[in-house]
Amino acid sequence: MSWNFFNILILASSSLIILISVLKLVSFEYNRTMVYLRWFTILANLVIIQVILIDVGLTNSHPWLLLLFVPFQFLSPVLFTAFTFSYLGRMDIFKKYRLPLLIPFVSFFLLYTFFKVNILLDYAFLSKQIVAFIGNEIDENLAVSFSLLLGIWNYRTIQNYERSFGNLPYRIVIKKTVWLKGIYTLLVILCSLWVCTIFFLKIESSYPGHSAYYPIWILFIAFYYFFCFLGTKHLRKVTDVQNLEKASLKTVAQKFHLQGLESIFTQNELDYMEGSQFETTTILSYFATSLFDKTNTQEILWDVVGNCISKLNLEDCVIYILDFERKTLIQKAAYGNKQQGKRKILSPIIIPVGKGIVGTVAQTRSFELVKDLTKDCRYIEDDLPRQSELAVPIVYEDQIFGVLDSEHSSKNFFQERHIFLFQLIARLTATKLQQVSKKTISTLTNDNAYFKELCRLLEEDKIYRNPELSLHTAAEKLNISITYLSQLVNAISNYNFSDFINQYRVKDAEEKLTDNHFEKYTILAIGLEAGFNSKSAFYSAFKKHTGTTPSEYRNTCLVLA
Repeated sequence: MSWNFFNILILASSSLIILISVLKLVSFEYNRTMVYLRWFTILANLVIIQVILIDVGLTNSHPWLLLLFVPFQFLSPVLFTAFTFSYLGRMDIFKKYRLPLLIPFVSFFLLYTFFKVNILLDYAFLSKQIVAFIGNEIDENLAVSFSLLLGIWNYRTIQNYERSFGNLPYRIVIKKTVWLKGIYTLLVILCSLWVCTIFFLKIESSYPGHSAYYPIWILFIAFYYFFCFLGTKHLRKVTDVQNLEKASLKTVAQKFHLQGLESIFTQNELDYMEGSQFETTTILSYFATSLFDKTNTQEILWDVVGNCISKLNLEDCVIYILDFERKTLIQKAAYGNKQQGKRKILSPIIIPVGKGIVGTVAQTRSFELVKDLTKDCRYIEDDLPRQSELAVPIVYEDQIFGVLDSEHSSKNFFQERHIFLFQLIARLTATKLQQVSKKTISTLTNDNAYFKELCRLLEEDKIYRNPELSLHTAAEKLNISITYLSQLVNAISNYNFSDFINQYRVKDAEEKLTDNHFEKYTILAIGLEAGFNSKSAFYSAFKKHTGTTPSEYRNTCLVLA
């Protein structure tokens, strides 16, 4: 064949899509789902360009071009699958099957490489007819079959996603998937036309080259344009909505964390925290709840230094307690090189009030931030020489308890953020120490801010539908300690955490067992939808909370209906 209007149009259109997609890729607008979309459109159009170059005879006049040919027809469906799973937030499933999905591409890549060597050696291993047969018949038939099979699998993935609901209301899930299902419907139609074209050429072989494919290629290119531009617009809209939702959720979370700290800080301090970074309230919330069940000074001090290390990513943290009679500061809790085993300090040092950086802080009751310790003659080296230090007084109602101190091996490590957090942590520590000394007992009530937020997550976000939900993951969502959450649920609901969550799952299952939309679901499927991870766990919890089995409950409701 030679150049004509149609192959020029196809080549120009595909090249334009590739150019636009490449420019979008290098524009640094990173979004994993969008990246998969771009690469899919690039590789799918490269497949068309490769065939056009063969059709117009360029590979005959320039055989070296064949060295650049790659079986992208087996890679582009995999990228489209990655796009689908990324869009649905199910990349864990895609990663599980990623290697098997790449087998056709790798196999044909190796086969193509062998063909190239074979051609360079003047068909020393396989004849030209066999190479042409494998390239034109087996390659194409397997490529279209692979695309259709992946299309069916992806469509089933979308349906499973709709049934599982995730943590979203059903109407929101449907709104999210209807766009994707429309894309797949178009793609399946085009693949079906591709198959019809193959059968047509089996019957009618008078068409030169690949000219019979030109109409279907033009439709595919139109689909790629639609997918590239409208898909980008849709993904940006989805991203904007998600960002707004995250900002809204962050505001809600910050509000409830502040409510949980009302008994510790003044209103002015809470107002200041509300205008600060979200990180501040979540960290303080964790510290406060972690201290809730601590009943003596040692437990409080070790808990604070341990959380400073884990939550603030520090190298070292020490709390000095003031000996009022001797006017000295004694190391009572430390994490870092000073720690020796459980709650034991290696070579604890004693610092007179007014001496060194820590002693100065105790005397002035003002924090000290030293960005370069090599330039401060007050520095008292402890276990290791370090480069920067932050020390904050632990004060309550004008009474000093001690000093919260941290050193770091890098100069200029501590920033304004650390000063603010250390001051609040010191205030929290002093408040708790005062409560312990006065034997003040904290109680848990129904209006507890953290319990309210837990109930909101269960009732509105349906987090109980996640079978992996545990005391640990729930505490992470709330940014509070595991022990505190366990005590909170036990005290207010009179259930342990597992039974408390199963109440919501059982109620969800009861609703689905009597809902006509779920009449085709098996009882086990409904239990799994509600968040149970096995049949035995579902039946056991259902019987415990309702006094009957799921089967008996459904049958009874059907009789009454």
